[in-house]
Amino acid sequence: MSKFLGYLVFLAALAVGAAWYSTDGFGLSFASRTAARETDVRLLNDLYSHNPREVQKAEARVNRLGESALPTLRAALTTPGGDHQRRKAALKACVLLEHKAAPIVAEVAAQLQDPELTEEAAVALSFMGPAAFGPLRAALTSATAAIRREAVRSLGKLKARAPLDARAITPLLITAMRDEDHSVRTVAATYIGIISEQPTESIAALVAGLDDPEIEVRRASATALGSFGEEARPAVAALRKAAGDRDPELACEAGRSLIRLEPPRR
Repeated sequence: MSKFLGYLVFLAALAVGAAWYSTDGFGLSFASRTAARETDVRLLNDLYSHNPREVQKAEARVNRLGESALPTLRAALTTPGGDHQRRKAALKACVLLEHKAAPIVAEVAAQLQDPELTEEAAVALSFMGPAAFGPLRAALTSATAAIRREAVRSLGKLKARAPLDARAITPLLITAMRDEDHSVRTVAATYIGIISEQPTESIAALVAGLDDPEIEVRRASATALGSFGEEARPAVAALRKAAGDRDPELACEAGRSLIRLEPPRR
């Protein structure tokens, strides 16, 4: 009888050990972990589904998960050889999570270097709060014009979304007005006008922009000057010259800005 009881105890110990092994000692079975991974893959796939309802459900799930979704997103962004579609989905999820995605800001910033992901990564960073300021500022020194351009654009957006002090952003935009690439200068001029702070330095940079060799920069500078209202009075002469330009769009934008510079009638 004692041998029989001993045998039963031995079997029970084996069962307990098997259960512990199957759960890794933490209550999570291999099957459960596999199912969780499959769910993660499905979530990222559904974020870029052609079915709007699936996209909507996936977005709602990301919002419900909050910071709990970050391990999945980090894995998608850092797995060697990961496909671009999953990385784009992870970046889209960061947009949805906004400040909650700040712990993986470095992983998101790394995607700026991939030409296929530069724009998506920059957009994601513009939603991720003050933690994104450093990586975006660093991107302004990139040798790649597209990275510099999208970093300028996202810094401008980050100013409103973070929010950040304009004294941290505007000088970077003014410096970008001297970038060798005209698309960077154009975006910089646009966001100087949107932010419309530090008028003395900003207006001087935009007046210089009215003489830029590229028409897109001149147009953006003319439009931006109108955002400063009466504070842009020092730019009147330059705007009058631009209003007579042969380019009809530049002339129109300069004319509109001149009207906005006029003091209100009493």
